[in-house]
Amino acid sequence: MKIIGTNEEEQKQKKNKKIFIGIGVTIGILFVISIILLVLIVMLQQKMFKLNIDGKSISKFSEDTFIIDNNKMYVSIRDFAALVNYDVYNGGYKEYSEVEDKCYVQNVNEIAAFSLDSDKIYKTSTGDVNDYQYFNLEEPVKKMNNKLYVLAEGISVACNVSISYNAEKNSVKIYTLPYLTQYYSAKIPNSAILEDFENQKALRYNMMVVNNVKPNVNMSKDKIRYGVVTLDGKEIIGTKYTDIEFIESTNEFLVTTEDKKVGIIKADGQTKVAPQYDELKQIDKDLNLYLAKSGNKKGVLENNGKILIYLEYDEIGIDISQFANNDIKNPYLLLGNCIPVKQNGKWGMFDIRGNLIVPIIYTGFGSNAKSIKDKVANNVLVIPEVDGIVVYQENKEARTAYYGIINSEGKELVPIALDTLYSVTTNGKNSYTMTNNGNTYDIIEYIQRYVYNNNTDNSKTNEQAGNVANTQNSQANAQTQNTTNTNN
Repeated sequence: MKIIGTNEEEQKQKKNKKIFIGIGVTIGILFVISIILLVLIVMLQQKMFKLNIDGKSISKFSEDTFIIDNNKMYVSIRDFAALVNYDVYNGGYKEYSEVEDKCYVQNVNEIAAFSLDSDKIYKTSTGDVNDYQYFNLEEPVKKMNNKLYVLAEGISVACNVSISYNAEKNSVKIYTLPYLTQYYSAKIPNSAILEDFENQKALRYNMMVVNNVKPNVNMSKDKIRYGVVTLDGKEIIGTKYTDIEFIESTNEFLVTTEDKKVGIIKADGQTKVAPQYDELKQIDKDLNLYLAKSGNKKGVLENNGKILIYLEYDEIGIDISQFANNDIKNPYLLLGNCIPVKQNGKWGMFDIRGNLIVPIIYTGFGSNAKSIKDKVANNVLVIPEVDGIVVYQENKEARTAYYGIINSEGKELVPIALDTLYSVTTNGKNSYTMTNNGNTYDIIEYIQRYVYNNNTDNSKTNEQAGNVANTQNSQANAQTQNTTNTNN
């Protein structure tokens, strides 16, 4: 009996041992599985794209808003604008078209415009559409997924945000300009940016405009002075100027002295243009040209402050608001070479080297389009397809004006003899028409064929070209000559 009992007990112990081993193995397997699941969850979380705007996690956005390719982040202009409370529209600003290869974003302060395959962003204030600044892109605007995309730095400039991408965490952090303004206004004493949008933009470049106002001290407005510091408090420009304005396109500052003279100081604190002018404004970033005003006269300065065009003109640049369909981005520099100037009521042009290429004899630039049956006729200033600029001359006796076309080097393409000159926009593309003595001509076709001599028969070319202007050319020339004599 004892022996039998012992065997039963041993069998029971073995059975229990097997159960414990099975439980242990199961626990071990579950542990391993849990570890694997945990790793997978972490990996999944790491792969899952995360978006944070102004310290808040954002879950609702289009999955293709951000595209990572070769360690570069491309951003959908339309989708991103909506995330940071910018309006976005197809077409060019004030073109009133729905062309999908162009778009612009807009808030209450400014507009930023994009075009497919363009490596530039154009920005202008909502209060002054003639005051364009432009910014170069590392890569041109692309179309992907039937949307326009730009590199992250481009969208950062357009929408005035700080944007960073963490590849390890697969996350993007964005800080908007209103957020940065509030944050640094509270952090840095004597901040002077709450009411100045242009100066707020300096925050994106690690700089901030400050003043000399002291706590609990009443200071009259005429005693307040302004300077610039880095965001960690290092002084760049001392608080000694009556006004400071940030120039985003060059990362520089316009400074105004107590005697109301304006100069330019660079981001490193070095003086670029000594304060001696009544007004300074950048008119071209690539060429580093500046409009300068002293008294009632205007001129143009080079980057080093040297005078390119002497300050003896009443106006420089053209009001382009009436030429919205021309897609003109710089009213001070037409076709990349021509600087329009006005003196004693007449207009001419300088080139970018300071040479007078068009004599100051014309009444103005651009056409005043007349109504056309079943068509919307647009005013025309430039015709880029043929390197053309429209000029006009008034005939006071006849109470009319005659139009002509010159190129960017000052050469006459079409004499001052045209009755009308206009463009018609169809599906975002412009066609140009001129009329003379009841005859109608396609401008591009005419100039390419008869002026640029694509026709090999020069005698025939000259004969046909002359038919456009012969009737009124002598009258126009007489008018021009009278104008010249009067000026002299």
